[in-house]
Order: sequence, then C-alpha cells, then structure tokens
Amino acid sequence: MKTQDIKDLVDEVLSTISRPYPTDITDQVCLAIEEDPAWHNRYKELVARHGEHSVNSNIGWYTRDLTGLKNLQKTQNAKSDLIKTYSELG
Repeated sequence: MKTQDIKDLVDEVLSTISRPYPTDITDQVCLAIEEDPAWHNRYKELVARHGEHSVNSNIGWYTRDLTGLKNLQKTQNAKSDLIKTYSELG
C-alpha cells in the first residue's frame, strides 16, 4: 500500500514546527492536524482510503523518519484526540 500521501501531510505539518523538536513531536503533529481544518479534512480522507490504524501508525513512522529522531522506547498518553498514545522521540 502506497503511503506517500500520508508522508506528504506529515512533512507539511513538520515544516510549521520549530526545531529542536520536542520529545512529543508525534503528538504535536497530530494536534496540528486536528486543529487545522484543511489538514483535518486530508486526515479524514486518508483514514477513509487507508484505515485509521494505518494512517496513525504511518504518521508516527514518518514523523520519526523525517525528523531523524530515535524512538526513546517511552510511551505517553496523547493530548491529541486522533491517537491514544505515542512514543517519545529524541
């Protein structure tokens, strides 16, 4: 399954977040998607196309990949309503 459309959304959102990225960058990406009507509509279209689990796990994967951060193996409860938990990155 091609997920370039998910990567494009994550890349666009990351371009609006200042570096250095916080350890909760995945949650920050989801919060930004949730708060921006255009991004949220794209997210909903992606969920309809790929499924919620696939979209959310790819958001996490692409956030880690595009930031170059490492998974710190520490799971936190999310502030975003799009996801329940996220892995801290650093």
